[in-house]
Amino acid sequence: MISVLTLTYQRHHLLEEAIESFLRQDFTGESEMLIINDSSKVEYVFNHPNIRIVNVKERFTSIGKKLEFGFSQCKYNYIYRLDDDDLMLPWALSHTWNDTITHPGYEIYRSDGHYCFEHNKFKGIFNNVNTGNVYTKNYLSRIEIPESSFGEDYTMTFNNNAKIYQSPRGQKTMIYRWGMNTYHISAMGGKISESVRREWTDLIVKNIAKERNTSVEEGVLMLHPHFQEEYYQQIPV
Repeated sequence: MISVLTLTYQRHHLLEEAIESFLRQDFTGESEMLIINDSSKVEYVFNHPNIRIVNVKERFTSIGKKLEFGFSQCKYNYIYRLDDDDLMLPWALSHTWNDTITHPGYEIYRSDGHYCFEHNKFKGIFNNVNTGNVYTKNYLSRIEIPESSFGEDYTMTFNNNAKIYQSPRGQKTMIYRWGMNTYHISAMGGKISESVRREWTDLIVKNIAKERNTSVEEGVLMLHPHFQEEYYQQIPV
């Protein structure tokens, strides 16, 4: 029984791909995808029994606060952290579940690397903070998630003496994506205030919409999950 937690803000075209990667899972157990959208301008809609979208009308003050809320809304004990611009491989949840069965008692489960894509092209297998991290609710209940949008994931994962199982399995569970003409919060650095970070994000969103000759997302928006490219075909097997 696994929850997939995905935070999103003003980029439904990437969110639709993240959802598509959830829909392609070969896991036969119970699972859900929980999406937290805190753009007050847009309400996302997608009807699926295993996908829940929470459209929050007030923007969170930080990614940390958004994570804290999202974790509290997840139904299941194991929570896979997937950003809206990243993707899961079809075996992500089944491999994760197998790890929890064969290596019980850990607080965090993760692969020892992820497939890195730049501008949607495969670049190699790398390791950073999130390689498809899965947190248990018991672990989350004993730590304090930093009220920050920079470094909060590192602190949450590595600064609380967590008992971590890192899978050496050849098949990694997550595609980490960079570029794609979108904003990346981590690229903004840690020396700016949260209010400036939010303003910067909104400016990027507006500029991208202008470049695409579209408008900033507003109103009720029905999502249509799909891949823009066949990413899985680029993965070395």
